[in-house]
This record gives sequence, structure tokens and C-alpha cells, in this order.
Amino acid sequence: MNCRTEEAYNQLIIHVEPEDRSAAEQVAALNKAYGDYVAGMASRGDCRRALLGRYFAPAEDLPFLDGFSCAGQLPAGGGSALWVMFTADDNFIYTPILYDRAGADSAANTLSIFEEYSRILAGSGLTLKDNCVRTWCYVDDIDNNYKGFYKTRTAFFAENGLTPATHYIASTGIAGVMPAGCGVVGMDALAVKDPSAADVKYLKGSSNLGRTDAYGVTFERGATLMLDGCRTALISGTASIDTAGHVLHVGDVEAQSLRAWENINVLLDEAGMSFGDVTVMITYIRNKEDYAAVRRLYDERFDGSIPHLFLHAPICRPDWLMETECIAVKR
Repeated sequence: MNCRTEEAYNQLIIHVEPEDRSAAEQVAALNKAYGDYVAGMASRGDCRRALLGRYFAPAEDLPFLDGFSCAGQLPAGGGSALWVMFTADDNFIYTPILYDRAGADSAANTLSIFEEYSRILAGSGLTLKDNCVRTWCYVDDIDNNYKGFYKTRTAFFAENGLTPATHYIASTGIAGVMPAGCGVVGMDALAVKDPSAADVKYLKGSSNLGRTDAYGVTFERGATLMLDGCRTALISGTASIDTAGHVLHVGDVEAQSLRAWENINVLLDEAGMSFGDVTVMITYIRNKEDYAAVRRLYDERFDGSIPHLFLHAPICRPDWLMETECIAVKR
């Protein structure tokens, strides 16, 4: 089966073309390609481990590797993919996707997931407020279920000391499809054991972006921290938005893409970085038919030089046609 890889510093993306193969066969091919890559690392004396891993394939009972996640998002160009981030730094804890199998709606699902994650952190003497630095939140049928998710998250944060006077958490809130019987919300999370050693700071991008709590949601635009001895920026899902929280360029996916990337550039600049430091970009596209236009703009803007995933996944407002997140490393 045809596999191709993209890699940059600590990032690896493996793509499998569909070739009329089943989802299980595609995931098995991803696993084999990943195993071959890890074997090659070992032969080179590379002792890094997978810090996080995520499949972009159907959220079914497939041969997913333990410790990796899947939220049912599919590559907009077809096939399946696997994204892995490597580290030799033991200051970080990744929790792959958490589901709620009992809650009746997105609010109940969200509360259960954050309670469970808080218990997981407490088992290591950590807390959501002091140690969690990045989340990826997936909401099925996001146009109808996002309100229950974000209102519950905001209330849980307030109860746990995450407020406008303290800080929130860098995050992406995006559509996903949970496995059967797993509710409508899922979450991956990244925590740091020793925040002082990681030197965590939060990004605002105030020239282009406003505070998220001003329009009812609660996340940070991005965070920087020390990972493997390098300043690393974790940029949250960023769309075509202004300082007042308004959607810009309604109905124009190309203009929205350019504004989203402009907003990211502002955040990177605040972190002392640029797109030249970006090691991976993930773009979520609401309408699959917009993939060709967004891909063309990406190739023109970045010359195809940054490993990139384009996923078919609606964004949290119907007027947003695309959203991008990224990771950058200042070496």
C-alpha cells in the first residue's frame, strides 16, 4: 500500500492513499510504516519516544496503537493518516482521547471527561490549572452540541481556578466523530509535570485577536514552553477572527485562510518565532469541496515546506470555513 511520510524535527506525518482498501487495511499500513520508522530511529541511536500520536481515520474498532488517539476525522484529500510527535523530555504527560460512555448529551459528556481527566492528573499529584497546557476537544455534530460543551467547560474551569484573572489552556475545539456508545465529546490533553522547568507562558496576539472569554469561550490563543531544551509554541486552533471576536470574510474560504494564517503569524511573532520555525500545521476544513482552494493557497504561501494535515472537520461556528493549529520550535 502506498505510504508517504513528512517529517520536520520532532514531527512525523504518515499518509496512506485509499487505493480501494478498507479502513482497517489503511490503519494496518500506517502501523507498519510507523514501526519501520521507529526501527530506523533505533538503528540510528535515536532514543526519543512518541509524546503524542493521533490517527485520522474512522473512529471504529481498528488496529490503533495503544497510547494514540482517534477522533474520526478524515483527511480532506482521502485516505488515512497518522501524526506523531517525538520527545526525549520526560516532563510531559499525554493523555489520549477520553470519552464518556454514560452521559446523555454534550454537557454531561464534557463534565464527565473533565472530571475524569482531573482524577488522572491528581493521581500524579497534578491539577488541571497548574499542569495542563494543551487540549484538543472533539464535538460530534458541533453545530448543535458545541454550546453544551463550551458552557460546561467554562463552569468547570471556574470551579477549578481557571478564570480571566488566572489563565486558561491552549486548545482546539473542533468536530469529531466518537466511536459507537462513546457520547458526542472526546478530548486529548497534554500536561507538564513541572511548570517552572517548562517555563510556560501564554500568547495573546492582541493586535489581531481579543480575549476568548469576552465572547463566552475559555481558552488561550497559544502557549510557549521548553521542550527538549527548545522554546516550543503550541498554537491553538485559529480562524478568521478579529479583536472583537467577529468572523471575518464570511463565505470566502480563501480570504478566511489568509486571515487565519495572519493571526497565527502574530502569535508566532509574539513567541519570537515565524512560520520558518513551524514543524507541523493542521488545517480543519468545514466543506470538503473547499479543500482544493485551501491546499492551493497553502502551497503558494508556504511552498509545501511545512508538514501539513488537511482534515474534513467543521469548525465551532457555521460561518467559519477553516481553522489552523500549529506547533513551532525555536532551535
